[in-house]
Amino acid sequence: MRDIALFLNGVFDGVLQEILEIQAYLLEQILYLQPYSSRRIVRLAENPPTTEEPVRLFISVTDDLAMVRYTGEIVGWDDKRQLAGWKLNAINRVIYALQPNEGGVYGLREPEKPDMVNLLHVRRLRKLSKPFSVAQLAMTNTSQQLSTGRTQAGGWAYVVNPNDAWLAEYL
Repeated sequence: MRDIALFLNGVFDGVLQEILEIQAYLLEQILYLQPYSSRRIVRLAENPPTTEEPVRLFISVTDDLAMVRYTGEIVGWDDKRQLAGWKLNAINRVIYALQPNEGGVYGLREPEKPDMVNLLHVRRLRKLSKPFSVAQLAMTNTSQQLSTGRTQAGGWAYVVNPNDAWLAEYL
């Protein structure tokens, strides 16, 4: 596990529930999150995570931005604009079969809208039994705590990856 983690601010709970339904039976099944942004998640793009070296993921949901409610592992990253051919077809097959509400890889080549860039490969998603405040996460660049005053979903922050013993209290 890397020293950095990624916090996603305000993911739709239904998207996460759909992943949990599959991963309850197939814990190692890699599924996908598609953050709504035309900006790359630079650190993941420049040094993509792998199954051997994942990046821990923390997530708040759209109706409770101040609390971290989910955790998991990011084990891959793709620029959706670069997906084509067999790889795009394979990812779409997985999404259509296991995440049907996602409707495949989306957010590309829509007139008058910027392309959505990031496709996160996610495994071991878990809903926390004891959610915690986003203020308990520290940003990697400043060591300052994340703000609990978030009013709009979207975006991400690179945060210090806490140790497993600390996280175990919330699982």
